[in-house]
Amino acid sequence: MAPLACVFAHPDDETYSVGGTLARYAALGIHSDIFCATNGDAGKSSGVPVSSRAELGRLRLTELRAAAQLLGVRDLVAPGHQDGALGQVDADLLVGEVVEFLRRSRPTVVLTFGPEGAPTGHRDHRAISRAATAAFHLAGLTTEYPEQVARGLPAHAPKRLFYVAWDGMEDAGPGRPPRASVPPTARLHVKEFMPAKAAAFEAHATQHVHRASFESAAIREMESYALAAGVAQPRSTIDDMFAGL
Repeated sequence: MAPLACVFAHPDDETYSVGGTLARYAALGIHSDIFCATNGDAGKSSGVPVSSRAELGRLRLTELRAAAQLLGVRDLVAPGHQDGALGQVDADLLVGEVVEFLRRSRPTVVLTFGPEGAPTGHRDHRAISRAATAAFHLAGLTTEYPEQVARGLPAHAPKRLFYVAWDGMEDAGPGRPPRASVPPTARLHVKEFMPAKAAAFEAHATQHVHRASFESAAIREMESYALAAGVAQPRSTIDDMFAGL
C-alpha cells in the first residue's frame, strides 16, 4: 500500500494525535513521513536542564526523531519555524514547504489537524491546518510552485486528506471549555498499538509534565479522523484510511 504523510506543528503532535495510527500502519509495512513546522522551543522542559530556547528546540527535535522511529516513521522534515508564531510565517512560504514535502513524500493519504486546532485550539495547530489543506490541493498542480517542478520535483496529488477528530467534547486544558471537532468519518482500532504510542511519549522527555493528560486523553482504543477532501469513502464511517483506494 502507498504511504501516509503527517503535517503537524510541534514535536509530540504526532505521538499525542496519531501515534497509534502510525504504529498500526507501520506493522502492515506502510511507512509514514512527517512534516513538523516548528522545533517546539516555546514549550516546557519538564525539569530537563536546558540553557536556552535554542537548546530546547534542538533537544525536542532529537526527541521527535526518537519517537518517530518508534512509530515506524520513514522520514522527517522540520523547517524550524518559531514555536507559537506559525501564523505569522508568510503563508506562501509555509504552504510551499508543505507542497514540497508532499511532492517528495508522494503519499496517498495526508493527516493534519482540523481547523479548530485540536482540543487545545492552539494557534499553531490552526495555522498548520490551513497550510496543509492548501498544500493538499496545490501539490498536484504543475502551475503552483513551478520552481519545484523545474528542479525536477514532479507534481503529486494525494488521494485523501484527513483531519484529526474526536467524538463528543474533549478537555481543552485548565481553564478552557471543552471543544468539539469536525465530525469523524474514520475510526481506527489501535488498542494493541498503545504500547508503541506510550514508548514514543517516553521519548519526548521534555513533555513528561503532560503525562497525566496524555494518559487520560491520548491512550485509547480508537483514533478518529474526519475526511476533509479527496476521494470519497466507500462508507460513511471507515476503519481504514485506504479503504476503497
